[in-house]
Amino acid sequence: MDAQEASGHRSQSVYGEFWRGILERCERLADLPGVVMERPGNAPYRVLVVNGVAVFPWRFGKRSTDEPTAALFGSSAARFALANMKPRPMQGMLDLELPDAGLSDEEVAFVKMLRAAVDLPAVTSGRLVVVAISSSGRGLHSAEWGEVTLSDDGYISWDGFHESLTAVTPTRPVSTTPSGDFTSGAVPQKLRPAGSDAVNFENDDR
Repeated sequence: MDAQEASGHRSQSVYGEFWRGILERCERLADLPGVVMERPGNAPYRVLVVNGVAVFPWRFGKRSTDEPTAALFGSSAARFALANMKPRPMQGMLDLELPDAGLSDEEVAFVKMLRAAVDLPAVTSGRLVVVAISSSGRGLHSAEWGEVTLSDDGYISWDGFHESLTAVTPTRPVSTTPSGDFTSGAVPQKLRPAGSDAVNFENDDR
């Protein structure tokens, strides 16, 4: 119970399922355009689908020497379903012959666009991108992502795009010493609208 509270995970699955917490933190990306959450097969969780491509964060190891291609990915039916997610069957809309709503041409065009967006299936490609993470209590050892192909025996192979997320380009040192403050520098001149006359309130009793 203490571990559940400290982790901040909603899932109350078996202690140690760290990957469920990673999935929960990815849910905030569902607010981005073209991103939805879909359930692979009969899984008790949902994954990101970005422009029709499933994205799955996968913690495959605990050591820096672990390799994602040497770890078993297809450990369940849901994992195999991830690699071949199909569009959901869409039910057509019945023509109820409702009276004309009196919409303008612009409103009719907007309704058609909205209907097309709603009818568009979330999964269109059957492609899978894996974010492979190796981590432990000592820190993050590796993180890489790319499109994968899942073999019949449950192992992934990188297919096309693939890169490390921890390879950071070295940068030059940057000074943190402030070069100025609020009281330094030239005093800015107050601008007066063109054509306005200056008013002297020096001797004004108001």
